[in-house]
Amino acid sequence: MILPSSESLTAEKVANYLPLSGHLPEIPGRIINVTHQIPYNILRTQDTASAIRKDDPAAAAPVSRLARHHYRSRTLRAKFHAADWTVVERRGHQALYAGLQSLNKNWETLHIGWTGPIRIKGSKKQVAPEQVALEDKKKLQELLWNKAHVVPIFLDKTSHGHYEGYCKEVLWPLFHYIVSSKATDGRAELNNWADYVAVNRQFADTIIAHYQPGDIVCIHDYHLLLVPQMLRTQLPEATIGIFIHATFPSSEIFRCLTTRSEILEGMLGATLAGFQTYSYARHFISSCTRVLGCESNQVGVNHNGHIVSVGAFPIGIDADRVHRFCKEPGVAPKINAIRDMYAGKKIVIGRDKLDETKGVLQKLLAFEKFLHDYPEWRNNVVLIQVATPTHGEHAKLEAKISETVSHINGTYGSLQFTPVHYFHQDIDRDEYYALLSVADVGLITCVRDGMNTTSFEFTICQHETHAPLILSEFAGTANSLSAAMLINPWDYAEVAKAIHDALTMLPEEKSTRHEQLYQHVISHTAEFWAHSFVKQLVDCSQQQSLRSHSTPALDLDKLVHAYTNAKKRLLFFDYDGTLTPIVSVPSDAKPAADMLEALRVLCRDPRNEVWVISGRDQATLDEWLGNAVPNLGLSAEHGCYIKSPGEANWTSIVNDVDMSWKQDVTMIFDYYTERTQGSFVEHKKSSITWHYRMADAEYGAFQAKECQSHLENAIVSRLPVEILVGKKNLEVRPMSINKGEIVKRILTRNAACELVICAGDDKTDEDMFRMLNVCHSGSSSQPNSPTTARWMQRDSSLFSITVGPPEKKTMANWHVRTSFEVVGFLTRLAAQDKPQ
Repeated sequence: MILPSSESLTAEKVANYLPLSGHLPEIPGRIINVTHQIPYNILRTQDTASAIRKDDPAAAAPVSRLARHHYRSRTLRAKFHAADWTVVERRGHQALYAGLQSLNKNWETLHIGWTGPIRIKGSKKQVAPEQVALEDKKKLQELLWNKAHVVPIFLDKTSHGHYEGYCKEVLWPLFHYIVSSKATDGRAELNNWADYVAVNRQFADTIIAHYQPGDIVCIHDYHLLLVPQMLRTQLPEATIGIFIHATFPSSEIFRCLTTRSEILEGMLGATLAGFQTYSYARHFISSCTRVLGCESNQVGVNHNGHIVSVGAFPIGIDADRVHRFCKEPGVAPKINAIRDMYAGKKIVIGRDKLDETKGVLQKLLAFEKFLHDYPEWRNNVVLIQVATPTHGEHAKLEAKISETVSHINGTYGSLQFTPVHYFHQDIDRDEYYALLSVADVGLITCVRDGMNTTSFEFTICQHETHAPLILSEFAGTANSLSAAMLINPWDYAEVAKAIHDALTMLPEEKSTRHEQLYQHVISHTAEFWAHSFVKQLVDCSQQQSLRSHSTPALDLDKLVHAYTNAKKRLLFFDYDGTLTPIVSVPSDAKPAADMLEALRVLCRDPRNEVWVISGRDQATLDEWLGNAVPNLGLSAEHGCYIKSPGEANWTSIVNDVDMSWKQDVTMIFDYYTERTQGSFVEHKKSSITWHYRMADAEYGAFQAKECQSHLENAIVSRLPVEILVGKKNLEVRPMSINKGEIVKRILTRNAACELVICAGDDKTDEDMFRMLNVCHSGSSSQPNSPTTARWMQRDSSLFSITVGPPEKKTMANWHVRTSFEVVGFLTRLAAQDKPQ
């Protein structure tokens, strides 16, 4: 928010914009948090289920060789029971869920999400959704609502195509810059997309069922990208935020997605779109511009008049919870066990999911380079790498990693020493925090990662020993943790040198770097992130309300009533974007049959005078409308030419206007056309238009601003012309010739008019709305015009209608959202004139 220049920027005012230290926003309703899965695992009781014993050899931990403790007598994970159900807090995505749960401190919240796979307690067996009776579902719903205000969604078989199919096989790889090279017939992808849409629809329906006026909706991650627009359609005034926790690729990668337009349009239903870093936000804005042709700036996207704010909100972790985990009784014995196993050795720790994006293979190759370039560290340094199994086919990657580990150990190891200890398995929580605490160096080499909270947890675990952190510049946290040793994971020599520098770093530098990292981690927590996002979401919603005067939706019944009772009516319509949708190629915007039929009926009524006032040239209007609709009034080139109803010839308004400027403007437009691929110049009798709709969206907009500046300095400053900035075009025309002047001319000839209907969609149509408002209010700038004054003095009705969203800035007094609605009310009015 920008403060007025007259106000001073005080510390108190600055505090109002901070998420936790200033005033919290007032939310009239609740916060509805929506995630793909709820924060709990759902277990069904089974009499034969038996827990794994602590002394079970299969539960042995991979590093310290001390028994795991998944089944503790004491745990920090929430657990509650009812009937045959056991609900246990999930271990994964702790940063997300901790942030959302922190909102409970200040506001009333509820959480909507899928139950996830329902398992039999004590086994890995799953319960099929259709096997859960309705009565059992109700018991689980009551348990979750009473204990945690959670609304579970029970998905059917579509959950597989949604999650394992579309999310994990299409969106996740592409968002992480992995473009599939497998050629398929597309049927599986199409089925998975159908399941993705169906699950998003089920989520949207559940949200709508629980929504109350004043609620704000926060939707999380790439599993639910279509939900915002689905909600916007049903809840046009709702405050909706979407936050993407994964990376968001550059537009060149995103454009490879076959459903790119649907995904972007789904996200653009939100009030605010949040991302982990500014680069992800910038990629999203660029994709909207290049794929959908939206106007945009660094902080938002204009989609059909709806402004979607875009911002970066780096997530943190629950620092207090991690501190408690580090101090759990089971951690210290494992720290000692690891130190005993690797006595006298420096320990480099890596813990990642087994996924191409995590850079495990790159890490191993860099460690091999380290052992090669720095032989003094051989037999003195070990790399402990834990790769957690994940969903998907990673057999080739696992084989390659195992092969590389064997090669390194065979080359640089001996009977007494093994340089790389690789474990492909899940890891116990105590074991995890013991590894982070005992490390001499933390090594994270992801090649693409949305955030990577392991770097935060490593910092907290190292609060006493201050081991350096080597962090990939492609991790989302790299922007926040500048005190880490940032590396390019593809540059093995650079990573090798970073390992050497970390092992030889002086204690003073270690302490300085760690303190800077630690202060960031404990101050920018998950709670800070959640409050930042909610506060910005509320602020964006309020700013949109202030920016707009919320033009009401057209009251069709009121319009029909006024139309039926009026004895003399004037109807004005723009063409492109009003009577027909905007299209990429102007010549494709031919009139639809139902629109032409409605105009014919309206023009046959002697009480009506119907005009189409367009920027099109005379020949096009004659061909498309004049020859098809008898008795229709036409105005071409934004008011430069006029043909009254029933007349055969055009009348020029600009006969006496100097047109010598056209040659200079043509030279400037030709200059930019040569340098902007996809642009072209349209020559009209009284104006010249430069179109760039088919050019690259961002470059075209940039060139348009350069061209406009050039015209203003070279032409407008010395000649009587003006520039119209339209939708993907610039038009130069004579000054004081516009649609508003034509409307005024027509009004003076229709003093007995009792109803005026005027519809348009862009900036040129605002001239009509402005003139009509002046005439209707009686504040004409030409008070000596008696005919206009007589029309103003009558008890007349004015319906000025803009095409666009309610928040669009306009001089109109009603709105419809699309050109199809314009044709719809034309058809409704025409029905009043047809003989019954």
